[in-house]
Amino acid sequence: MSRNLHPSERGQFTRPWRIFGAFAAGAILLATPFVSAKKMKADALVALHLKAIGENLPRKNRVAQGLGTLDIRVGNRAKMVGPAMLLAEGNKLRTEIKFGHPQYVGETLIRNGEALDIPYVSPGERSRLGSTLWDFFPRLAQEGLYGGVLSTDWALLDLGKRRASVRYQGLKKFEGRRLHRLEYRPKNGVDYRIRIYFEPETFRHVASRYRLTLPPGMGRGLVDIRGGAFGAGSGPADKIRISLTETFSDFKEVDGLTLPHQYRIALNASAIGGFVGHWEIKFDRVMHDMRIAARAFAIE
Repeated sequence: MSRNLHPSERGQFTRPWRIFGAFAAGAILLATPFVSAKKMKADALVALHLKAIGENLPRKNRVAQGLGTLDIRVGNRAKMVGPAMLLAEGNKLRTEIKFGHPQYVGETLIRNGEALDIPYVSPGERSRLGSTLWDFFPRLAQEGLYGGVLSTDWALLDLGKRRASVRYQGLKKFEGRRLHRLEYRPKNGVDYRIRIYFEPETFRHVASRYRLTLPPGMGRGLVDIRGGAFGAGSGPADKIRISLTETFSDFKEVDGLTLPHQYRIALNASAIGGFVGHWEIKFDRVMHDMRIAARAFAIE
């Protein structure tokens, strides 16, 4: 099964030494993170972020392998572990954690251009994460946001091509840290809020947060890993608030690129019978320009 984007889911000459002086002053401001935030512009932040990744940005593909874990903290508590991988090539992406449980074989997401597939984890059922991505956040993968800089189609690599708009919002608190925050709006808009966070010292992309509030009665199609109802509240005044957060850490240099080797997804759905779960991958190998079989990105 594949999913394509719905339209509703789819803006005088100056003396040389004066130019140099202005440039130098700007460089000093940008080199001091908490001062630079006062005059930072979105395009400057994006440029500094891309420079922080490395000069060797164009790569044919990326293969990352490691160990994945699941930790469900609210709603059918469970912990699982299994091999994990990420494959990226152009605008194609595959992320996978294999748990091998009869009722939860693992998590898989496949993006092949505009098409998206999130396979069932048991007959006829997607996981909490899979259902959330499929039903409410499909644009994350299709927009090149999901997976952050680990994706070869990372959204900030070419904003002009995507025609997305970005707005710098200053240094904001995120999980106890003050980080540069960028608001991202896809060309045709989405029903949820997208905020991207960067370290002020390094300009590395360390987090993305997506938030959605649903009217009463929605969200009942979601199921947990054991087939239970997602929980849409008990009365007409109840709403479901969904927060999906990606965090990136343990940055290391690979082939001239500084990439995260720890990738975490946190899903928090607050309602009666809500859910809090974390999926995490620790990569021990990241490789480039490998041979990837076409079937890895096949959607049936």
